[in-house]
Amino acid sequence: MSADLGIPAGRLLTFAASALLVAVPFAAVTLPPLTDLPQHAAQVRLFGEAMAAGSPYAVQWGTPYSLVYLVLAAAWGLVGPWAGAVAAAKAGAAAVAILWAAAIHLLAWRCERPAAAAVLASTLVFSHLLYWGFLPFMMGFPLFALWLLALRREPPPGAEGRSRLAAALTVTLLAALLYLAHALWFAAGLGWLAVDSLLRLRRGEGWRLLARRAAGPALVAALAAAWFASIAGTSFATPPLWVPQTWRRLLPGAWVEAAFGGLRGGIETVALAAILAWLGFALWGSRRQLRARTDRGLALLGGLFFAAALVLPDKLVNTIEFNDRWMPPAFALLLLAAPPLRLPRWVARTLALVLLAGFVAVTTGVWRQVERYELAGVEPALAALPDAPRVLGLDFVRSSVWLDHQPFLQTFAWAQVVHGGELNFSFADFPPSPVVYSPPRQPPWTPGMEWYPQAVRPGDFGWFDYVLVRAPEAVQRQFEAAPFLDAVTLPAPWRLYRVGEDAPRTPFAPPHPLTPDRRSTAPPAPTAPG
Repeated sequence: MSADLGIPAGRLLTFAASALLVAVPFAAVTLPPLTDLPQHAAQVRLFGEAMAAGSPYAVQWGTPYSLVYLVLAAAWGLVGPWAGAVAAAKAGAAAVAILWAAAIHLLAWRCERPAAAAVLASTLVFSHLLYWGFLPFMMGFPLFALWLLALRREPPPGAEGRSRLAAALTVTLLAALLYLAHALWFAAGLGWLAVDSLLRLRRGEGWRLLARRAAGPALVAALAAAWFASIAGTSFATPPLWVPQTWRRLLPGAWVEAAFGGLRGGIETVALAAILAWLGFALWGSRRQLRARTDRGLALLGGLFFAAALVLPDKLVNTIEFNDRWMPPAFALLLLAAPPLRLPRWVARTLALVLLAGFVAVTTGVWRQVERYELAGVEPALAALPDAPRVLGLDFVRSSVWLDHQPFLQTFAWAQVVHGGELNFSFADFPPSPVVYSPPRQPPWTPGMEWYPQAVRPGDFGWFDYVLVRAPEAVQRQFEAAPFLDAVTLPAPWRLYRVGEDAPRTPFAPPHPLTPDRRSTAPPAPTAPG
């Protein structure tokens, strides 16, 4: 096979080892602790429901962020029939993670960069991008890698017209796929097209040739601008926001958070230290041949992504982690751009695989602990739910002992993945989602309870059939004592309650302490666009 593909056997084996390691944590648990994964999987289910007559949902065929759902739907079709919807969602997420690693290895092969660096860069799969469940953003990176390679492989100015036409069509197709994958990766692709064109001008290529290569992407950009204008007046359009003390992004601890940002403890600090040490030794070992042994294009792009992580706002167009999401690809590209280590090739690859395996081992252990202790009660609750329930999800703990951020923000959405029905919050409420409520839903209950469970009122419960609650023991006792709630599952961090017919049902009426821009952000994430 390596001969047919033109890929050296050593590179294929190295990628296969990386892919298997990346998949290990997913294979070790039933419920991966990825915040938005259940909402993404629910979108796949809602797509089927949107096809039925009289459905409250509509499909938006031209929205960005939609390409990843082909992967999730394929997993649903292949895995779901025999293993269930949860297993299908897990397989889809694992496929996206492996595609991220595959993109790194593909760039390393096509740009003739060290395979060992691609292995080490695969640790960056397990960043806050994965833990928040920004699967659409992660799906954009493999396409961006193809975009980079397409721009690099364009025919020279004197090439025949047929080859230049084929190259232009390829760039146009990839621009459309980038747009469908994620709007931010499409913007990054256009930005790099501009930079690459300026570099080509310096090398003597004419404006006419460069204008011809930009014609197709410009058409896609016009369609993207029309889409953005269509949602400009919705809650998705929010002004830029920088958190106080933005200068702290310069601190090493902030680099760890931006490059990884998934696990608590020191393992991510060790991982980033290994990456920086690798870069340091690579640069020092080739200091007398640095220009010849460095890929200046990848280094420039990695540097631009690194700068973006330092200067962009924390939130823009309802997208959180707007700046930090560029740090993992920045370090991946910088690793690929750096010269090879002054070590035998097999030693460098072995060292990188050991580092990746160690990081994966710790990650797997953490995921198993999270599932055993912090997700306890979710599976019995899912088993106890009937079809098409109306479920209210409340996470009063809002944190994890082992994971950063709010990993269980959308856990209640597994109910919709498995059984359908309705949730107090859904990605179908977001204007740019592939599947949306049509007309938009106007919930009568308190908004934002997925972020602020303490805002729940007695009058909210009557709108639902069940409540899935994660709360400290004292709060769980309050739920047990509520006259209109009956416990369905045994005491656990997550517990399911049936809502009685006597539960109060009071329509929500503003004013409310929650302001619109503090609600969950945008698709495909609670945080997003994913």
